[in-house]
Amino acid sequence: MYTGIRNHTFILSSALVTHDKLKHIGHLLLTLCLVSIVHAQATPDKTYRGRLGDKHIEMRLTVNGAKVTGTYFYDRFKQDIPLEGTYDAKGQLELLEGSGKRKTGKFICKKESETPGVDLDCEWSRPDGTGKAFVFLNEQGLLFKSDISIKPKVINDRQRKVDVSYPQLSASVITPAMGELNRLIESRVNKAIKEFEPESYSNAYFDTTYNVLFADDEKVSIELNEDSYAGGAHPSESLWTVNYDLKANRELTLEDVFKPGDEYKTAIAEFVAKDINRRAEEIERIEARENNRPPEKREEPVMTADQLPNMNTWGFTTKGFVAYFDFPHVMAVFDKTIVPYSIVARYAKPNGVVRN
Repeated sequence: MYTGIRNHTFILSSALVTHDKLKHIGHLLLTLCLVSIVHAQATPDKTYRGRLGDKHIEMRLTVNGAKVTGTYFYDRFKQDIPLEGTYDAKGQLELLEGSGKRKTGKFICKKESETPGVDLDCEWSRPDGTGKAFVFLNEQGLLFKSDISIKPKVINDRQRKVDVSYPQLSASVITPAMGELNRLIESRVNKAIKEFEPESYSNAYFDTTYNVLFADDEKVSIELNEDSYAGGAHPSESLWTVNYDLKANRELTLEDVFKPGDEYKTAIAEFVAKDINRRAEEIERIEARENNRPPEKREEPVMTADQLPNMNTWGFTTKGFVAYFDFPHVMAVFDKTIVPYSIVARYAKPNGVVRN
């Protein structure tokens, strides 16, 4: 079901931006840093979401030097499976799953993923090396200070071939804003499922999972990746987001981010076009190396700022503003671009979503 480089770009990684690092980036970046990011405390634990084969999974890892411990679970079953392993001398991560002497599988993850937008590019297999499956995971932008967490809720309809994981906020006390955000996401997921009407269910499928771009006690930015086939030449893939202010209990808009005017759109378009061309060259180099041939040089750029369609949706991470575009199937790998905050700092709205 999941083939091609596009299907491996479902999650964009997140990384903490500390106050000391911001000092070296300059005053433009300072104007655009999220207050909650600046004050967030780093944690040695990392949470990843992604796929093992065609199954949605979530993994939590703690790194202590070369030693790595943690757990992972399949969204559908929510049963933690113990993990333990090490980084070897080459930086490759190897994890064994199971309790005690009873090992049920192993993960071998590359030092650096060559799949665009993926943090952990792994292969899972049984202990004897059989039953291999690709695993693609990305770190989640979880920065909660309180006991708030985000848990997957699952809809699985075998008859209609619907397999959906969507996020729900959980805590000892569910505030009105948290409840409203949960209902908002749930209603949009159910609406998408209801609108799924394939020509035939024999080859059709509807799959959705999510990626937490950013989440703290005040603001949340979540990306949902919808992959479906209802008939025709190609599957349909779309990315949509929910950006929410938990303090004000309302959905965020671009007016909460940028000053009036279209200047920020121009800056974003120029960066996105350049980045698409850079990524296209990187993909060509990877494919050339895999096929033992020299890279081909393009006479014309893949994309120019004037050729970009309108931004489809948006989100934010600790690394930057995330811009989404709805490209045709052959270019869908470029649907999402992270734009560094320094690119759009001058257009940020004072006291807006991103501010000093």
